[in-house]
Amino acid sequence: MEAPSPELVARIKKLYHLYRHTTDLGKKGLFFSRDCLQICRPMPSYAAVSRSQIVEYLHDVQQGKVPISSNTTKPIRLGEPRKTTEVKGVYTIRPLKTTEFEFGSDFTTQPVSMTTEELNTKARLEEWVGMRVDLWDQGVEGGLMVKVQYWWRLEDVSQGERITGEAREWRQCLHDIMYLGPKDGTETALGLEVLE
Repeated sequence: MEAPSPELVARIKKLYHLYRHTTDLGKKGLFFSRDCLQICRPMPSYAAVSRSQIVEYLHDVQQGKVPISSNTTKPIRLGEPRKTTEVKGVYTIRPLKTTEFEFGSDFTTQPVSMTTEELNTKARLEEWVGMRVDLWDQGVEGGLMVKVQYWWRLEDVSQGERITGEAREWRQCLHDIMYLGPKDGTETALGLEVLE
């Protein structure tokens, strides 16, 4: 796969920012393809094969139900009420490196009924664009960190589902969760801009 142009990277970053700041989960789902997939390398059963299934997971996360096991003494939870104004959800985003254009193992992709080779072929044929996003709560000791390779594709969008008003828009078509656990100290390792 070819590296995306700087203009396309900027466009997808803007779409992701809009997605992050959309609070209505139904509307948030419009950023996904109807058949958006989710694979989860640390927990393959946390997979999804549709937009609606991922939106269900977002509802769970909003209620603090995150399917991880942790060795920390305090439970790691997303979506808990903020106790101070110092706590905020932040993220970094960057294009994938060439070496990151892969989908793990067939064990990871089996829950979405595809092999890694099939996903790779689909990504190339549909000209997917991949971005790495790391998310965490800033100001929370031992908070949750999620590392995701989001994949987008350009597709036709019906009038009632348009985000930018255009008939063809970039939609998230695969969430490849790489890490789901406590903050591990890599939050700012690459020196990327930390965004809210």
